[in-house]
Amino acid sequence: MEAFNLVKELVLLVDDFKKESLGTATDIDTFLEWLGSKRDFPSQQENYNITGHSLEVEIAAYIGRMGRYGNTYIKKTLEGLPFSTDMEFTFTAILDRAGEVGKTDLIRMMAYDKSSGMGVIKRLLKNGIIEEFPNPQDKRGKLLRLTKKGRENVRIAYRKVPKAAHLVTKELHVGEKRRLLRLLKKMDDFHYPIYLNEILPADLRQDDF
Repeated sequence: MEAFNLVKELVLLVDDFKKESLGTATDIDTFLEWLGSKRDFPSQQENYNITGHSLEVEIAAYIGRMGRYGNTYIKKTLEGLPFSTDMEFTFTAILDRAGEVGKTDLIRMMAYDKSSGMGVIKRLLKNGIIEEFPNPQDKRGKLLRLTKKGRENVRIAYRKVPKAAHLVTKELHVGEKRRLLRLLKKMDDFHYPIYLNEILPADLRQDDF
């Protein structure tokens, strides 16, 4: 009887899900996210302790804090290696996977701002982690690639950095991690084109303030 009641409740939930998801995907992962949002729906009395403003502002604040925590942990794990910042390692790791890449393309792959990205690249060049060479497809341009020193050190870093990544998500179980990753990917799919096009949505343009 308990199993029947559980199935009945599940059928009713699926019906509610379909009604609320008109025109959107209705796969099992989306249903689980929807179900989780119903179970986690905040009370009207929830306090926004960091910003004191709204749900959206509080989320943005927490995302920023998580990034700073992660950067601190990564820098600690990279002590002793020729990376002065976490971004130097991240640029090197992206270049290791991508192979030969132009400066601007590398920065855009990182979704980083141009001036700061150029600073990271200059330090990596100076420290002999990467090198630049003529682009065979464009004589006016140059490409970047890892040096032997860069490949050796990024391999060592690959063994260290997972410890920092594990610490960032230590309080989450596997299901929560997967759900969080799906949500972050969904957000990135929205924001990355805005970053690439360098055009803010209409409601964020300075003229509207």
